[in-house]
Amino acid sequence: MAAISKRKMQAYFDRAKRARKAKNKGKIFEDLVCYISEAVPGISISKRNILNPYHSEEVDVGLWNEQPPTGFRFLPNTILIEAKNWSKPVGSKDVASFLAKLEARGLEFGFLIALNGVTGEGPDIVAARDTIRLALTKKIKLIVIKKTDIEKLRSGKHFVELVKERLCELAASGTQFD
Repeated sequence: MAAISKRKMQAYFDRAKRARKAKNKGKIFEDLVCYISEAVPGISISKRNILNPYHSEEVDVGLWNEQPPTGFRFLPNTILIEAKNWSKPVGSKDVASFLAKLEARGLEFGFLIALNGVTGEGPDIVAARDTIRLALTKKIKLIVIKKTDIEKLRSGKHFVELVKERLCELAASGTQFD
């Protein structure tokens, strides 16, 4: 499995922090998201920053998953990622918006990669965490990954293991604890 360079990750974080415009911060963060995603065997970046025909929704990153045995074989072929390089946790309104994008496209899985996670801390099922829990009734699973998770990744294998852990946690408890 491909290694994930701690130095390269930190360079992305530093560049995003130094960027003056929010659009540039977001693009650099998306570049980091693509870098760690492509470390997983069978993952390729299919689309970035795609607007729907009505220009009412944008998808940050679309992945194609070949589902090899050493990669995300347990996830669907098409995976969408919402990347949020925000200074605060993502709230329930934005989580619901991303879940609506997944549902409208008939997708059952997505990643929300949010620098500071989502609202609701520890075992408290509030705000965005409750929105994620309610999506399970529609058979939609959303995995949240934040900066501290990214910083621990050393390879595509670590990313796969993190996702497996989060999926089991989501199934067992209806949420994900940090």
